[in-house]
Amino acid sequence: MRTERTVARRVSTRRDPTRRGVLTPVGAAVGAAIGALVLIGSMLVHAAPASAAVPDSFVVKGSGFGHGVGMSQYGAYQMARQGRSASQILGHYYTGTRAGNVSTPARVQVQVHGPDPYGYSGYGDSRGSTTITVKGGWWSLLSGGRQIESGPPGTLRVSTSGPRVVVRADGRTMRGRSLALEWSGTEYYKPQAASATVSVRGAQGTYRHGRMLLAAVSGVPNVVNQLRLNTDYLYGVAEMPASWGAGGGAQALRAQAVVARSYAVLKARDWKSRCRCHLVDDVRDQQFTGWKREAEPTYGSYWRAAVHATRTSARSARVLTYQGSPVEAHYFSSSGGRTARSEDVWSTSLPYERSVSDPYSARAPGNSMASWSRVITQSQARKLFNLGNVRSIRVVARWSSGQARTLEATSAGGATSRVTGKADRIRSVVGARTTAGNIPAAWIAKVVAR
Repeated sequence: MRTERTVARRVSTRRDPTRRGVLTPVGAAVGAAIGALVLIGSMLVHAAPASAAVPDSFVVKGSGFGHGVGMSQYGAYQMARQGRSASQILGHYYTGTRAGNVSTPARVQVQVHGPDPYGYSGYGDSRGSTTITVKGGWWSLLSGGRQIESGPPGTLRVSTSGPRVVVRADGRTMRGRSLALEWSGTEYYKPQAASATVSVRGAQGTYRHGRMLLAAVSGVPNVVNQLRLNTDYLYGVAEMPASWGAGGGAQALRAQAVVARSYAVLKARDWKSRCRCHLVDDVRDQQFTGWKREAEPTYGSYWRAAVHATRTSARSARVLTYQGSPVEAHYFSSSGGRTARSEDVWSTSLPYERSVSDPYSARAPGNSMASWSRVITQSQARKLFNLGNVRSIRVVARWSSGQARTLEATSAGGATSRVTGKADRIRSVVGARTTAGNIPAAWIAKVVAR
């Protein structure tokens, strides 16, 4: 994650669940931004005329979109347009890393419907029922590896009863602690028959590959897509516009495929009993929309080509490593001129995620976040800084990336107050006080009165 869908924002800030519906275009999988935000109380610093002008509002001006850690996706796009290879792009944004072939798991399990396994507020599904619709082919329902029902294209109704999942189809009711739904044209069921596609009410994608594993978790149908990692899962990862492949960005797509696979390889080691899965299908891990992404009209072939170019077999492919081990490589949409050190945005210091120059983001075509502005009303400014009427706001300290670290406000009476914290926390708290309810990034150039 679930994300805004304008062209400029279809890239992601992966694993950044604090911003559901407000892109910073993943991500985190990081959870909520950890850095402490400190409000330093009002302090009288100098006398000012009681009649000092008090503006009605302030305009926050900045650039960039996202948390700022790791690879800038617009930056990668521009580097590719300037002739850089995927390896050169990755080497620039991830210090001391190598992109090489390693052994990978054959399959991965992705939750597409069910309770949130991470404990993030506002995520997951809570309804006690859903439907699964099969189009274009036949389906088969199994229990313990044995077929208990099959049927033509149609809709199956899925609910729960205690510890059992309940499926109703063709006038029959099937129950079990775990069931598997397979469909024709896959490696699991009638591979030579017509290729069916599956949609799940409440999920964000449609699915052509793999099979669905059904269970009851906390009274909610838990639906998990089990599929091949190096092809089928990667085909469905929607983290960078495939259209960039037609605009000189093929190498950027390859770089994205490598980091998306690197993340999945790490997650494949972490089976979660809460969801009976390795990953979920949105920004808590990576945006996975399955067939909807793979079969995207006109441009889907560019993304599939990037995936193929970075794999050698079902169990071997290019992965980003640091000192020989796969890494969780963060990425985001675009920067304000430099990327950020991981510890300046969150808390953990990762040796391969350092602040590097990124003049490429602002040069990339289509980057509507090369500059932006947001409005803070006088009322919201008073609340943000816990001051009386605010006369001015300025950035007085920055992180190594240029992202805002401390903002200082001065009241009409001359008192000052500051907010300070990690970059992603500044983005969250200051953004919440704007009329838009967000700021795209913490690269705040200035704040002007109006």
